[in-house]
Amino acid sequence: MLRRGLLFVIPLWLALALAVPVTFTYDPPVGLEVHSVSLRGSFNQWGEIPMLQQPDGTWSVTVELPPGPVQYKFFINGRWPQNMCDDPTFGTPGVDAEGLTCRDDGQGGMNAVRVVEAGPDTPPADTLAFQHDPQEVRYLSVAAGKLSVRFGAAVGEVRNARVIADQSYPMLKQLEDETGETWRAALPVSTQQYRIQLTDRNGKERNFGPFRVPAHPFTALDWVSKSVGYQIFLERFWNGDPSNDRKALQSDEYTFNPVWQKDPSLPKPYLSKWSDPPGALHCCHQYFGGDLAGFMAKLPYLKALGTTLIYFNPLFDSGSVHGYDTHGYLKVSPKFGDTALLQKALEAAHKNGLRVIFDFVPNHTGLGFWAFQDVVKKGRASKYWNWYFIRQYPFTPGDSRAYEAWAGVASLPKLNTGNLEVRRYLIGVAVNWIKFGFDGVRVDVANEVIDPHGFFRELRQAIRRVNPEAYLVAEVWQRDPSWLQGDEFDSLMNYAIGRDVLLGYARGLSSARRTLSGLSSIYSVYSEAVAAQGFNLIGSHDTARVLTDLGGGGLRDQPSPEALARLKLASALLYALPGVPVYFQGEECGFTGEKGTYPVNELYRYPLQWERCNPDTLEHYRRLGRLRTGIAALRSPVFRIYRAEGNVLAFFRGEAGASEALMVFNSGKDTAQLPLPQGGWRDAVSGKTYRSEIPMGPISWRYLQRGGL
Repeated sequence: MLRRGLLFVIPLWLALALAVPVTFTYDPPVGLEVHSVSLRGSFNQWGEIPMLQQPDGTWSVTVELPPGPVQYKFFINGRWPQNMCDDPTFGTPGVDAEGLTCRDDGQGGMNAVRVVEAGPDTPPADTLAFQHDPQEVRYLSVAAGKLSVRFGAAVGEVRNARVIADQSYPMLKQLEDETGETWRAALPVSTQQYRIQLTDRNGKERNFGPFRVPAHPFTALDWVSKSVGYQIFLERFWNGDPSNDRKALQSDEYTFNPVWQKDPSLPKPYLSKWSDPPGALHCCHQYFGGDLAGFMAKLPYLKALGTTLIYFNPLFDSGSVHGYDTHGYLKVSPKFGDTALLQKALEAAHKNGLRVIFDFVPNHTGLGFWAFQDVVKKGRASKYWNWYFIRQYPFTPGDSRAYEAWAGVASLPKLNTGNLEVRRYLIGVAVNWIKFGFDGVRVDVANEVIDPHGFFRELRQAIRRVNPEAYLVAEVWQRDPSWLQGDEFDSLMNYAIGRDVLLGYARGLSSARRTLSGLSSIYSVYSEAVAAQGFNLIGSHDTARVLTDLGGGGLRDQPSPEALARLKLASALLYALPGVPVYFQGEECGFTGEKGTYPVNELYRYPLQWERCNPDTLEHYRRLGRLRTGIAALRSPVFRIYRAEGNVLAFFRGEAGASEALMVFNSGKDTAQLPLPQGGWRDAVSGKTYRSEIPMGPISWRYLQRGGL
């Protein structure tokens, strides 16, 4: 399939001559009744190739394809699987066990990828698959004051390459996975036109272009890549002012939920002391008193960690501990303080060199939101009737059958963002808080908002008119570049990196080769501007604590030395990537917390017991903060693969040359040796210089800088 920017320099007659038979087989999971299956892929413009059912119950078809990577999906019972690598309906862990990996399908899902191997009688081909289009941000963007130019090719097809503009700029192979390679060069931002010249594997010179640089290429915010992020779930962070604790009960959902009020078997919201155990409503309605005064008291602590970016979970008036059931978008939650105190907190943060982003919830409100309450009282006569999706009236708030709600949770009625009044109101809310002094916004469940791409294009334009340096992050869990084209968000919450790639490696379950390939797959579809602004995290308020994921046990358990070592490995990996490392409050203390059983769940949100903070783990995070400040390459947008052997993973950061750094990790329990690039490499922690090779202890990491004696 010839997509924009994807140029296959191969004649049709030669493609047919090189074709080899490839069989695709679908083996349905037990219990799934299958009526029809077809094969659709990049090799037939996503048209239909019927698959036939075999006597053993599988479905298959054989097609002739030229060598190289192909993307495809099975079309089953008239439906597309969302993710060919893991779909709960059509096949887990994979819809097609023969697919090597998966790639983004541009629609929020994943295509399977298979590399077609040349047959034994296939003659060598004088062909080249070249991918580049300056209009696509993955190939051209601006970060750190440089114009990043990249192209894609099949693995092993290119010997060397360069960009020809005002002068010749060498290109280096940056990324590689099962489906191809990415090559890169950095040019002056003043460049207006360029050509790409390369030598293929057969020694033949190829020329492409000229290409023109777009008038306004996607440009990264430079301050983001220089940041260290810390996520604060304020109600469980620190209680700096006990006098406002009781205000939490006054605005709680219970006041607005007659269904709850009429059920005597359900406990009511309540207050607890900071060290009380998790109770019956720990998730959402057991209040411990964390507030803005507590945040201000901990500012010196945060600064000592090297923190320069704060991400607050919802701060505004709501009906719960978590705050995602908004009662007032323009009112600070009384349990946290008031608008004047929030202003003081922002000013204090800025004075200490911290930028702050707030959590914005445009998809749904709480029961106490004034527009929803107006609908409850007036029904169709309410001018806010079309702000929601009401199924029946009259209704009782708290009855999820009566209106559409997020995930069917009755306390979270869904907003109609297709309604222009709703859209204008919500965008006005976000703009208000940017004017107030926030430095950016994280958007909750961005992919579930109605007309999301249209909504967020408007949101970006409105926010950037007020503050051109505002940072916009979307809660989208999977890899999906459709949000990151320069007109909506600067980054997604990078669970696709942290949980899908880094976590498995840090646990010792994924090989270094698989990990490096996974990172390459993501960075190949994201522009360098996006990589520079990556909101990188492994854990958050929505996951178990990272230490628990790494075998550290549940709440109040004593983690093993191995689990703590793996936490250090995981965090060192996180800090080594381009973008901003972000971690959830308390990770730096080695706290644990698992997902419990409803309603006593989300034990990773238990109040931080500061006196139990592990000093060794805390010092590790402080060291990482100092390294981010001291090593210029760690603030660069550039990521480039080096080696992956067994459990040892290594990649470069920064532009090639005297200032680049080499990040090295060993997730195995045995010692290992890594061959080094030519020259001397100084360990940024120990100060010792290594040449030729470097020893890696069990479950260990090193940041190496080029140079040394």
